[in-house]
Amino acid sequence: MIRRFCCVLLFVVQNASGQLLEDIRQLSSADMQGRETGSAGAEMARHFINQRYQSLGLSSFNGGYQQAFLYAGWQEKTGVNMLAYRQGCRYPQQYIVVSAHYDHLGKTGHKIFFGADDNASGVAALLELAARLSEVCPAYSYIFLATDAEENGLYGSKAFVANPPVELSSIVLNLNLDMIGRAGKRGRLYLTGAKRYPALMSLLGTEFGKVQFLSHSGPPRTIRSNTRYDWPEASDHGPFHRAGIRYLFFGGHEHPDYHTPEDTWQKIDPDFLAMAMQAIWRTAQWLEQQPPAALKSQ
Repeated sequence: MIRRFCCVLLFVVQNASGQLLEDIRQLSSADMQGRETGSAGAEMARHFINQRYQSLGLSSFNGGYQQAFLYAGWQEKTGVNMLAYRQGCRYPQQYIVVSAHYDHLGKTGHKIFFGADDNASGVAALLELAARLSEVCPAYSYIFLATDAEENGLYGSKAFVANPPVELSSIVLNLNLDMIGRAGKRGRLYLTGAKRYPALMSLLGTEFGKVQFLSHSGPPRTIRSNTRYDWPEASDHGPFHRAGIRYLFFGGHEHPDYHTPEDTWQKIDPDFLAMAMQAIWRTAQWLEQQPPAALKSQ
């Protein structure tokens, strides 16, 4: 069974780049106006994700995929997370949460911040992961969490952790995906949190030379001349980390088009995207082979 599972996954991954790019193209289209929280473009993005969840046959909590939440910035606002799940077979009461934020910066005047890499790429990978997990019944149950209001302060993931659809103690891991469509100056895909799992590092290090492992703890690290990154708090895995839930964070390096109107789907690097998706999928394969205690305790 394991051998058939691996062969199916390898075939699907090798044929994934077309759907990945199409999902990125649609999520970062001009019609979606940069997907700013609370905007009509964000509503269009939710409609797109809703249709993709339905087409993949994913189950919903409480009769729908949307989970609205309130958060306070300058004033109280409403965000909407998109949640779906697939029931597992070996550990059905143990959950891996796959997260990626769908919101972005919206528009200023006539300038649209398309957010193709940040983070249509992560949402596209989340959807591809959901598709692959439909090929066979996975060991774990998986929650697919497309978050809103990440750009404003990780509010979507904070809301999920504060009001989860399952007990937090049943969540063994958060797999977070953010900016995986382009390489930065060093040509690397960064993975934070894997140093807890030496066997996973060995596997990915052997198969993917462009994956660089970062520590999940310690002081912020400079990745640009004027930017210091606190990697455990860099994206939606932060609230999971603070709640004591293990995480793995796949993310690319900031590039010159980060948070500019030039972050368009045409600038996505198909080869880098395919490599990132393969690394994410190999990670999912490895996770499927680990018992819950091993993922929680290391």
